[in-house]
Amino acid sequence: MNCQCKLLTAAVVAVAIGMIDVRVDQSAAAQNSQSRGKTKASMKRGAKTKPAPPKSNLPTGAEKTKVEIAPVKAELRESALRAAAKIDALAEAGLKKAGQKPNELSSSEHFVRRAYLDITGTIPTSKQTEIFLANKSETNRLVLIDSLLNRPGYASQMYDWMADILRLVDRSDNNNYLRPYSDWVKECLQDNESWDSMVHDMLTAEGRVWDEPAAGFVLRDPNMPLDNLNNAVRIFLGTRIGCAQCHDHPFDKWTQKEFYSLAAFTAGIEYRPTNRINIAPKDIDKASSKDGKESNEARQAKQLMRLNRNGVSSNDKKQLKFPHDYQYSNAKPEQFAVPAVLWGTAPSKISNSDRRKVFADWVATGDNLRFSLTMANRLWQKAMGIGLIEPADDMKDETKATNPELMEFLAKELVRLKFDLKEFQRIIYYSKTYQRAATYGELDPEKPYLFPGPLLRRMTAEQVWDSLLTLTMPNPELVVRPDDDEYVETVSLNEKTTAAELLKKVDRLAEVRKEEGKEKNKRLYKGQELVRASELPQPLPEGHFLRQFGQSDRQSIADSHTDGTVPQLLTMFNGPVTHMMLEQGSVIYNEVMAEKSVESQINKIFILVLNRHPTASERTVAQKEMKSAGPAGYGNVIWALLNTREFLFVQ
Repeated sequence: MNCQCKLLTAAVVAVAIGMIDVRVDQSAAAQNSQSRGKTKASMKRGAKTKPAPPKSNLPTGAEKTKVEIAPVKAELRESALRAAAKIDALAEAGLKKAGQKPNELSSSEHFVRRAYLDITGTIPTSKQTEIFLANKSETNRLVLIDSLLNRPGYASQMYDWMADILRLVDRSDNNNYLRPYSDWVKECLQDNESWDSMVHDMLTAEGRVWDEPAAGFVLRDPNMPLDNLNNAVRIFLGTRIGCAQCHDHPFDKWTQKEFYSLAAFTAGIEYRPTNRINIAPKDIDKASSKDGKESNEARQAKQLMRLNRNGVSSNDKKQLKFPHDYQYSNAKPEQFAVPAVLWGTAPSKISNSDRRKVFADWVATGDNLRFSLTMANRLWQKAMGIGLIEPADDMKDETKATNPELMEFLAKELVRLKFDLKEFQRIIYYSKTYQRAATYGELDPEKPYLFPGPLLRRMTAEQVWDSLLTLTMPNPELVVRPDDDEYVETVSLNEKTTAAELLKKVDRLAEVRKEEGKEKNKRLYKGQELVRASELPQPLPEGHFLRQFGQSDRQSIADSHTDGTVPQLLTMFNGPVTHMMLEQGSVIYNEVMAEKSVESQINKIFILVLNRHPTASERTVAQKEMKSAGPAGYGNVIWALLNTREFLFVQ
């Protein structure tokens, strides 16, 4: 279907599904505008003051915060270019061997949109698009990549990506508050903390999550140490050993003994902090009860106590036993498991007091090939739409990358860069392989994809949401989620906290939540918080736009999807998130209405939504719609473009 037909079809369907009410509203708005025009003319003749601008329904009171981001190092550009050239040489060698050719370089319009979406998680603004398209220098793509890696959006989109893999949530249940762990991950990405350091912290941290946020990785699977171990190996080493928890793996070499031997490293984990809360429930009841009945205040106080009982500590005497029904001859039922790594050798002598550290030392190091291989492949998959190894978390000894030489080079580069995720991605983005035109069409499952260019792929839920926000709110990167310092200070207890002090904290908590509600209201539009996906609660409730578009419930590793659905279609046509863009004061409203002619307004709409200029036929169709439908025609053209594959896909 050509672009002209797409535009007409989308416009017709948009009106049919529910735009009639909008058209009426906009027609009324047009009449009011004419009236205001007469008033303005009168005022211009008789007075010097200007009328106040119409009030916007969009939230404008949210606090703005400058987010500090660790920059890429200018002095490393040459080495990054050399590494990118090596990527291209290896990719092209693989294509040549198979009798294939690389795609042509992508157009400037496709590249600027792709780079913004992949690196900052959102489409560029009209100004950002026009600046790039006007820049004809040979280094304009490199300059753009570096500037995007230095923006707050880099950490925002990396957080969205990593949250899906790490299953980040604000709470796993009412008594397991985990937001500090999520915030720690975000801060590590802003500071460009090395991946090996982050993983080591996650595997060794002890304490309550607000004291040691990295402990949230273990607390994400409370009282389930074997499941947590399986998740750690799958996330960090790209290997699935979960089946071996109950029996020898039916599809891989792992035995149940090997699983329990590895799990013995984490056998000493206790799911409670070392500090104890010395308040008896009866003391709370005594201090708060009325007529001998438990008060609501007392129930809340006891919940705060339960909240403080979640944490991570180590018990050097605790050991892991094989199951009572263990059926293999290489160990006995209920025999103590001796710690042993799955491959290679333990990096140091193992004792009960440092088992977790030895395990972390073995996992998070350049000496462990699967550790570097897994993250290098995941980041390649993120940039190119498909990994060199698929699936990314089910590697076996016999697993072979589609381009083994390229996979080996990428893994070694990540080690050379000391697991600097930003610098590693810089190398990928610098490559011609990444900058080539996208590959369209269905892949042949019988043939390996050899990367003549990135795959055409649908935006993630977070990319769609953040792009719509870019069309609505100015500088959305400056609106961050308020910290939880007041909440943590209020709920945190220690050994000296008394029952009376605890009850005061309950009262204080009500005040904190009230203040949080007031701050949230400053960001609301028709019940939706208009902030970037990374700054919203994690995860969102099932009916939210992000969940409709594929954000997972964070119960399983990397469980998000980009499949199209009917609810998505209805939401894009007539949901509050798309209505917000036509509100007075929105970015797209202000920029389009600032243009003096219909032709320039059409051009602005295309630059804003698709980051390119319209073709002659598209301009003709849009102009006809806008003139025939009046003010509603502007909305119809915008909605038509939003519902094209061109908007929803990363080319």
